[in-house]
Amino acid sequence: MGLGAIAALALLEVGCARESLPIAMVPAPALQVPLQPMWQIPPRLARIPPPVAPYVWPDPLQPLPNLEVPQWAGVAAAPFAATVQRAAIYYQLPPELIWAVIKVESNFRDQAVSRAGARGLMQLMPRTAKAIGVRNALDPEQNILGGAYYLRHLANRYAGDIYFTLAAYNAGPGAVQRHGGIPPFPETVNYIRKVLIYYVNTQPTPL
Repeated sequence: MGLGAIAALALLEVGCARESLPIAMVPAPALQVPLQPMWQIPPRLARIPPPVAPYVWPDPLQPLPNLEVPQWAGVAAAPFAATVQRAAIYYQLPPELIWAVIKVESNFRDQAVSRAGARGLMQLMPRTAKAIGVRNALDPEQNILGGAYYLRHLANRYAGDIYFTLAAYNAGPGAVQRHGGIPPFPETVNYIRKVLIYYVNTQPTPL
Protein backbone atom coordinates (compact mmCIF):
# COMPACT_ATOMS: atom_id res chain seq x y z
CA MET A 1 0.00 0.00 0.00
CA GLY A 2 1.69 3.19 -1.17
CA LEU A 3 1.73 6.30 0.97
CA GLY A 4 0.41 8.33 -1.92
CA ALA A 5 -2.64 6.09 -2.14
CA ILE A 6 -3.26 6.50 1.58
CA ALA A 7 -2.99 10.29 1.42
CA ALA A 8 -5.32 10.44 -1.57
CA LEU A 9 -7.96 8.53 0.38
CA ALA A 10 -7.76 10.61 3.54
CA LEU A 11 -11.23 12.09 3.00
CA LEU A 12 -12.97 8.70 2.90
CA GLU A 13 -15.07 7.68 5.85
CA VAL A 14 -15.39 3.95 6.26
CA GLY A 15 -16.71 1.61 8.90
CA CYS A 16 -14.59 -1.35 9.93
CA ALA A 17 -16.87 -3.93 11.47
CA ARG A 18 -20.35 -2.88 10.39
CA GLU A 19 -20.64 -0.26 7.67
CA SER A 20 -19.04 1.98 5.12
CA LEU A 21 -20.25 5.54 4.59
CA PRO A 22 -18.78 8.57 2.79
CA ILE A 23 -17.77 11.43 5.07
CA ALA A 24 -20.35 13.79 3.57
CA MET A 25 -23.11 11.54 4.91
CA VAL A 26 -21.73 11.31 8.43
CA PRO A 27 -21.44 14.71 10.15
CA ALA A 28 -19.43 14.69 13.35
CA PRO A 29 -21.69 13.86 16.31
CA ALA A 30 -22.13 15.93 19.43
CA LEU A 31 -19.77 13.87 21.53
CA GLN A 32 -20.94 12.74 24.92
CA VAL A 33 -18.64 11.66 27.73
CA PRO A 34 -19.01 7.91 28.37
CA LEU A 35 -20.46 7.24 31.80
CA GLN A 36 -19.45 3.64 32.42
CA PRO A 37 -16.90 3.60 35.29
CA MET A 38 -15.22 0.48 33.95
CA TRP A 39 -14.15 2.49 30.91
CA GLN A 40 -12.39 5.18 32.87
CA ILE A 41 -8.69 5.21 32.11
CA PRO A 42 -5.98 7.68 33.16
CA PRO A 43 -6.70 11.08 31.57
CA ARG A 44 -3.31 11.12 29.85
CA LEU A 45 -4.35 8.00 27.90
CA ALA A 46 -7.90 9.04 27.07
CA ARG A 47 -6.93 11.32 24.19
CA ILE A 48 -4.66 10.51 21.27
CA PRO A 49 -2.44 13.53 20.53
CA PRO A 50 -3.08 15.22 17.17
CA PRO A 51 -0.59 14.48 14.41
CA VAL A 52 2.12 16.91 13.47
CA ALA A 53 2.41 17.32 9.71
CA PRO A 54 4.05 16.24 7.58
CA TYR A 55 4.04 12.53 8.31
CA VAL A 56 7.55 11.14 7.94
CA TRP A 57 8.17 7.50 7.16
CA PRO A 58 10.96 6.00 9.31
CA ASP A 59 14.30 5.82 7.52
CA PRO A 60 14.69 2.16 6.48
CA LEU A 61 18.45 2.46 6.95
CA GLN A 62 18.11 3.47 10.58
CA PRO A 63 17.27 1.02 13.39
CA LEU A 64 13.82 1.43 14.88
CA PRO A 65 13.75 2.82 18.42
CA ASN A 66 12.13 0.88 21.24
CA LEU A 67 11.35 -2.26 19.29
CA GLU A 68 9.17 -3.94 21.91
CA VAL A 69 6.11 -6.15 22.24
CA PRO A 70 3.62 -6.26 25.12
CA GLN A 71 4.29 -8.86 27.79
CA TRP A 72 0.75 -10.20 27.42
CA ALA A 73 1.32 -10.81 23.70
CA GLY A 74 4.39 -13.01 24.00
CA VAL A 75 6.12 -14.63 21.05
CA ALA A 76 3.00 -14.43 18.86
CA ALA A 77 3.53 -10.69 18.44
CA ALA A 78 7.25 -10.72 17.71
CA PRO A 79 7.01 -11.10 13.89
CA PHE A 80 4.93 -7.92 13.69
CA ALA A 81 6.96 -5.69 16.00
CA ALA A 82 8.82 -3.75 13.30
CA THR A 83 5.67 -3.06 11.28
CA VAL A 84 3.73 -1.94 14.34
CA GLN A 85 6.56 0.39 15.31
CA ARG A 86 6.78 1.90 11.83
CA ALA A 87 3.02 2.38 11.71
CA ALA A 88 3.03 4.00 15.16
CA ILE A 89 5.83 6.39 14.16
CA TYR A 90 4.35 7.35 10.81
CA TYR A 91 0.75 7.78 11.95
CA GLN A 92 1.81 9.19 15.34
CA LEU A 93 -0.20 6.68 17.34
CA PRO A 94 0.68 4.99 20.64
CA PRO A 95 2.09 1.58 19.70
CA GLU A 96 0.28 0.19 22.74
CA LEU A 97 -3.01 1.09 21.09
CA ILE A 98 -2.17 -0.74 17.87
CA TRP A 99 -1.06 -3.79 19.85
CA ALA A 100 -4.27 -3.75 21.91
CA VAL A 101 -6.48 -3.52 18.83
CA ILE A 102 -4.62 -6.41 17.17
CA LYS A 103 -4.96 -8.51 20.33
CA VAL A 104 -8.73 -8.04 20.54
CA GLU A 105 -9.38 -8.21 16.80
CA SER A 106 -7.39 -11.32 15.88
CA ASN A 107 -5.17 -12.40 18.79
CA PHE A 108 -2.18 -12.09 16.40
CA ARG A 109 -3.57 -14.52 13.81
CA ASP A 110 -2.55 -12.84 10.57
CA GLN A 111 -4.74 -15.15 8.44
CA ALA A 112 -7.86 -14.74 10.56
CA VAL A 113 -11.15 -14.32 8.68
CA SER A 114 -14.32 -13.59 10.65
CA ARG A 115 -17.80 -14.85 9.81
CA ALA A 116 -18.59 -11.32 8.59
CA GLY A 117 -15.58 -11.40 6.25
CA ALA A 118 -13.20 -9.19 8.25
CA ARG A 119 -9.61 -10.16 7.49
CA GLY A 120 -6.19 -10.20 9.02
CA LEU A 121 -4.58 -8.92 12.18
CA MET A 122 -6.70 -5.77 12.49
CA GLN A 123 -9.80 -7.41 10.94
CA LEU A 124 -10.38 -5.08 8.01
CA MET A 125 -13.65 -5.51 6.19
CA PRO A 126 -13.29 -5.82 2.40
CA ARG A 127 -14.92 -2.43 1.70
CA THR A 128 -12.74 -0.75 4.29
CA ALA A 129 -9.59 -2.39 2.98
CA LYS A 130 -10.38 -1.40 -0.60
CA ALA A 131 -11.21 2.18 0.38
CA ILE A 132 -7.90 2.71 2.18
CA GLY A 133 -5.78 1.06 -0.49
CA VAL A 134 -5.07 -2.32 1.09
CA ARG A 135 -4.74 -4.80 -1.77
CA ASN A 136 -4.23 -7.90 0.35
CA ALA A 137 -5.72 -7.71 3.83
CA LEU A 138 -4.10 -11.03 4.73
CA ASP A 139 -0.64 -9.57 4.20
CA PRO A 140 0.45 -8.59 7.74
CA GLU A 141 2.29 -5.42 6.74
CA GLN A 142 -0.50 -4.09 4.55
CA ASN A 143 -3.09 -4.97 7.17
CA ILE A 144 -1.29 -3.26 10.06
CA LEU A 145 -0.52 -0.15 8.03
CA GLY A 146 -4.12 0.01 6.83
CA GLY A 147 -5.55 -0.53 10.30
CA ALA A 148 -3.24 2.09 11.78
CA TYR A 149 -4.19 4.55 9.05
CA TYR A 150 -7.86 3.99 9.81
CA LEU A 151 -7.30 4.46 13.55
CA ARG A 152 -5.46 7.73 12.84
CA HIS A 153 -8.25 8.89 10.55
CA LEU A 154 -10.87 8.20 13.22
CA ALA A 155 -8.76 9.78 15.96
CA ASN A 156 -8.52 12.94 13.87
CA ARG A 157 -12.27 12.93 13.32
CA TYR A 158 -13.06 12.59 17.03
CA ALA A 159 -10.43 15.04 18.27
CA GLY A 160 -8.33 12.21 19.69
CA ASP A 161 -11.06 10.81 21.95
CA ILE A 162 -10.04 7.18 22.35
CA TYR A 163 -13.53 5.96 23.33
CA PHE A 164 -15.15 7.29 20.16
CA THR A 165 -12.20 6.26 18.01
CA LEU A 166 -12.57 2.65 19.16
CA ALA A 167 -16.36 2.74 18.92
CA ALA A 168 -16.15 3.92 15.31
CA TYR A 169 -13.45 1.37 14.47
CA ASN A 170 -15.71 -1.42 15.67
CA ALA A 171 -19.22 -0.25 14.79
CA GLY A 172 -18.59 2.38 12.13
CA PRO A 173 -18.80 6.17 12.34
CA GLY A 174 -22.38 6.09 11.11
CA ALA A 175 -23.41 4.14 14.21
CA VAL A 176 -21.60 6.64 16.43
CA GLN A 177 -23.44 9.45 14.64
CA ARG A 178 -26.86 7.84 14.93
CA HIS A 179 -26.49 7.20 18.66
CA GLY A 180 -24.83 10.53 19.46
CA GLY A 181 -21.93 8.68 21.06
CA ILE A 182 -20.91 5.12 21.80
CA PRO A 183 -23.53 2.78 20.28
CA PRO A 184 -25.30 0.55 22.84
CA PHE A 185 -24.26 -2.62 21.05
CA PRO A 186 -22.98 -5.30 23.45
CA GLU A 187 -20.27 -6.17 20.91
CA THR A 188 -19.03 -2.57 20.78
CA VAL A 189 -19.28 -2.01 24.53
CA ASN A 190 -17.26 -5.15 25.20
CA TYR A 191 -14.83 -4.32 22.43
CA ILE A 192 -13.94 -0.94 23.89
CA ARG A 193 -13.59 -2.39 27.37
CA LYS A 194 -11.28 -5.19 26.23
CA VAL A 195 -9.07 -2.93 24.10
CA LEU A 196 -8.69 -0.43 26.93
CA ILE A 197 -7.75 -3.15 29.42
CA TYR A 198 -4.88 -4.26 27.20
CA TYR A 199 -3.97 -0.67 26.30
CA VAL A 200 -3.69 0.45 29.91
CA ASN A 201 -1.87 -2.69 31.05
CA THR A 202 0.74 -2.86 28.33
CA GLN A 203 4.16 -3.54 29.80
CA PRO A 204 6.71 -3.70 26.97
CA THR A 205 9.25 -6.47 26.54
CA PRO A 206 12.33 -5.47 24.48
CA LEU A 207 13.21 -7.78 21.61
